[in-house]
Amino acid sequence: MRVAVLWIMTLALLVFESTCSSPYSPPFVEKPNAGDAGSFDGLLDLAQAVSGSSPVKVLWIHGMCTHPPIWVDDRIRRLTAAIGGTSRTVGSRPVGSDGASMRTEQITAGGATIEVKFFSWSPLTAAYKNALSYDHSKDDDAKGEFPYVRSTLNGDLKRGLVNDCLTDALVYSGPNGKIIRQAMNAAVCDALGGRVGDKGCDVPAGEAPVSLAFVTESLGSKLLFDALIWNAARIRREDEAGNRLAKRLANTKALYMVSNQVPLFDTADATSVSGPVLPTIHGSTKNVFDLLFRARSLTASEAGPLTMVAFTDPNDLLSYRIVPAHLFGDAKDFRFVNVIVSNDTTYFGYVERPDIAHCGYAWNPHVLAMIANGYQADKPMHLAPSLSDGTCWKRF
Repeated sequence: MRVAVLWIMTLALLVFESTCSSPYSPPFVEKPNAGDAGSFDGLLDLAQAVSGSSPVKVLWIHGMCTHPPIWVDDRIRRLTAAIGGTSRTVGSRPVGSDGASMRTEQITAGGATIEVKFFSWSPLTAAYKNALSYDHSKDDDAKGEFPYVRSTLNGDLKRGLVNDCLTDALVYSGPNGKIIRQAMNAAVCDALGGRVGDKGCDVPAGEAPVSLAFVTESLGSKLLFDALIWNAARIRREDEAGNRLAKRLANTKALYMVSNQVPLFDTADATSVSGPVLPTIHGSTKNVFDLLFRARSLTASEAGPLTMVAFTDPNDLLSYRIVPAHLFGDAKDFRFVNVIVSNDTTYFGYVERPDIAHCGYAWNPHVLAMIANGYQADKPMHLAPSLSDGTCWKRF
């Protein structure tokens, strides 16, 4: 009898395991082209390549969904562990007067230094989310006024994905997003070593450009691209101030996009055409690449193509790969490496939890390891140390 029970349990386990999969764990790295294996530097590689004692400077921007201050604690803890260094808080300051803030952390590993500026903008949309709290179920929230029964998963998705997360995207896209755009413009100007003045981003004379990288999460990619376009106004004048700003921007070494949403937002600026031809994109993706191309041309940059790494879970409903078609002719100046990951288990080949598919990058050990240490096609992939998993919308 015991043998029969054991066989039944073994068979059930085999059936369960055969219906559950994580097809992109470890990740699949999409080759940019036939002659490019897709290798790319991580933040530690960039820091080790800098001569002298100057740190690599990184601007890290969170995405939609409420991110309390502890999101910085979580990210710096995971990033430091992946790099294998030590970290300390350098400072924290408000950005604007409406609640956004910038916290600067410094990671040291061997002789390399990485300075990461974490831009927090969640407080700017808190009031709009509070206005939707009446839709929360009483079982989930003491303030909840929703009197009807919701299934657990649907309730989680309504309160989390819609009321908390998509609200950020809607607020940002409309007139109420002005304060977010202003704060983001100032954050990017700060990362470039300048301050916002009457004519835009003012970069002081006499200072050498530093090595720069950006990390964006979710909606953060759209915030960054729009802020780069705003800061580009001075570059287009091609005066001395514009040239100084161009030099700073041209020294951007890498852009790591986690659940990139820019192509989705670009559809708002697309020109509709009839027939099977795809619409021509006039939105911020092409504009940003044109800006980066112009900045590099003005400064005679010899740094080689700028590498942009996009991490995407195919089951993430809000993430998009970056493809050469977004460039419209400037492909020689940029490299795109799409990294395909699995943030959670796919059940029966039918579903992966959409919330974890979107927010699980933060605790995917491959993602943090590749941002920290890069990827070399001829070597084993890096894997970040095992840390506790996160929880969507409740702990970041």
